[in-house]
Amino acid sequence: MLTPEQVAHFETFGYIVIRQAFSPAEMAVIGAEFDVVLAEDRHGAAFDGEKRQAVLGFMERRPPLARLVETDLVYEAMEQLLGPGFTWVGSDGNLYVGDTSWHPDAGRPEYRFIKIAFYLDPVTKDTGALRVIPGSHRPPLFNNLMVLHGQKGDTTPYGVPARDVPCVPLESQPGDIVMFNQATWHASFGGKTGRRMFTLNFAAAPTLPEHEARLKEIYNGNLEYAKTHQYTQTNRVYADSFLHSASPRVQNMTAKLVEWGLR
Repeated sequence: MLTPEQVAHFETFGYIVIRQAFSPAEMAVIGAEFDVVLAEDRHGAAFDGEKRQAVLGFMERRPPLARLVETDLVYEAMEQLLGPGFTWVGSDGNLYVGDTSWHPDAGRPEYRFIKIAFYLDPVTKDTGALRVIPGSHRPPLFNNLMVLHGQKGDTTPYGVPARDVPCVPLESQPGDIVMFNQATWHASFGGKTGRRMFTLNFAAAPTLPEHEARLKEIYNGNLEYAKTHQYTQTNRVYADSFLHSASPRVQNMTAKLVEWGLR
């Protein structure tokens, strides 16, 4: 469970970092499972480093990874930040290549989405750590930064290179986790090819038709990616074992997905 101070930090600045949330032993298991899933997607071939490898439905493929969403730290934090009835959106496992340009993951800040990122290798400001612009999850700053979208080179509308835009680098070690509102503007610079990171993604309970429409839009985009862009292409995003888990906590967050017939 998050402290009142952590909740206040998240609400005000759009992110928090929880240091050593998972032990070295736990991270050894998580890292090994990560490597297996990514290697299976490549059919055992070496990662060529030409482009980012992203595997959707990553966490759902392995019980030790799937159990992460049931932990008190993750589940209770999402209840605190998103409210009861929050919804699972999905997970992805990644081997990154190059810089990541400035962007928010959520196109509109009104409906809340949260991402939890696990970095499996140490990352610093200049070696691929997530950089965030505090408070950018709220208008008017969210809207004002639209001119920055996609910027990662030497020229920005602010007269400084993208890497010098004022921000906070969230340097981390394996075992740390980063939680951020998906409307928060973020980027990364200088990371090595093949750096490992995976995310868990959640949304507040859909209470309006536009919330349901947005969740289905994200699902359809993810499904199209899984069908066309993964090394191993598939016609589904979620594993049946996860959608129909015996865990009450998982059932709570997948109920809407099952009701809508998503797979």
